[in-house]
Amino acid sequence: MLNDTALSVKDLDLEDVQVPRQRKPPKRYTGDGVPHVATTVEDYYRPQYFLLVDNAVQNLKEYFQTNSSLLQYQALENVLLTGENRDVAINLSAYEEIDWADLRIQVELFRRRRSIKSLSDAVCIMKGMAPELRGEYNEVEKLIRLLLVSPAASAEAERSFSALRRLKTWLRSTMTQQRLNSVAVCHVHQEELDNIDVEILIDQFIARNETCVILFGK
Repeated sequence: MLNDTALSVKDLDLEDVQVPRQRKPPKRYTGDGVPHVATTVEDYYRPQYFLLVDNAVQNLKEYFQTNSSLLQYQALENVLLTGENRDVAINLSAYEEIDWADLRIQVELFRRRRSIKSLSDAVCIMKGMAPELRGEYNEVEKLIRLLLVSPAASAEAERSFSALRRLKTWLRSTMTQQRLNSVAVCHVHQEELDNIDVEILIDQFIARNETCVILFGK
């Protein structure tokens, strides 16, 4: 790892990584013992690296094991992927639109001859069905729709607010709601913008009124 870091520093033309100046800790922390002093870059940053990894792992475990919304979403997804729906109606009683008795039968028939490993597989299979056949799995379709629209966490909403902060800056504080919505759509669908021919877009903008034609020319 240290060799890779040295190569990256050399390729990016950065300053060499060095051990920062270390101060002697107070005697009340070390006592009569000799304090540890890192002599190499690897010895100095190794504890910080593992501390960061341990904190990330611990926070992820606490979040995914104690978040009731995620556990409920996982139980709802297991009904479709594994067919495990024992007592699931009690745990997911909030979804009153689903008939759990019919769903138990439909999921078993739906998974009998179809390999479903993820929600995306189930969506593709449901889209490829004829409307008449899809009607036979109406409860499965409700389950798939719930999985697609039910937020498992608040991360997506938080990302939306973060994006909004980047879009509506102090220089754009007077934009209208319509323009803000348009800018947000462009931000979300950036791959679609990459496929747009800029020359055609410029011609359409210039041809909107005579002022633009006079200012920019034909």
